[in-house]
Amino acid sequence: KLRRPPRPDPWPSMEGKAEPTMTDFAGLLLADLSSFAARALKDAHQTLNAWEATTSPYTCLLRPWKEFADLELPDPDAEPDVLQRMVRNVAHFQANYLTLGSFVFCIMIYQHTSWLLAVLLLLGVWAYYISRGGLDTEWKPLILGVEVTVSHRLALMYASSMALIFLVFGQSLLVLLGILGTLTMAHALCNATLTRKPIPTPTDPRSPSPHRPSPSDVAQPEKVAAIV
Repeated sequence: KLRRPPRPDPWPSMEGKAEPTMTDFAGLLLADLSSFAARALKDAHQTLNAWEATTSPYTCLLRPWKEFADLELPDPDAEPDVLQRMVRNVAHFQANYLTLGSFVFCIMIYQHTSWLLAVLLLLGVWAYYISRGGLDTEWKPLILGVEVTVSHRLALMYASSMALIFLVFGQSLLVLLGILGTLTMAHALCNATLTRKPIPTPTDPRSPSPHRPSPSDVAQPEKVAAIV
């Protein structure tokens, strides 16, 4: 009689091979978590450095808030040029105005759900765009025979972001900017810090300064004759 050959075992035995245990799974999981944490810390450090480099020109311009709160109604007789006073105060406290405006804008976004969703959507799109190499200057795809550079992509992203913002809360944003601008002008008109402590204007070092005596005005030491 013909005997059929034995069929291969679909589940071969694991003789000589150790089965994975929970310790092995835990080790692999910890290794993945440690590598992910290292990458996250590196990205956070790079983001923090970029943020410090971006905000350092503004943080160094922050004036003391005690000076910012020094308010006094202007006297037209003592200071007839009120417009010049406003311009000087706006230039002096520009970082403080920007900080307060950003704080108010963040509060308004937090209080309106539609504003918050629109901002989160924009942040997600921009993060995905940057992570996929959207800022790479070497990537120049051809669309309908036109070479799209990084400046073209950024212009399109900016235009799309502004269109979404004005579509969701453009009218309210314009009203908020008008209110902040009016409050800024009123504060610049009433702040008296530069009136009491004016900023010195740079002068030409070759010209004589009113606070610095000229060499001819310096008293020369008297010559004493030696007695022999």
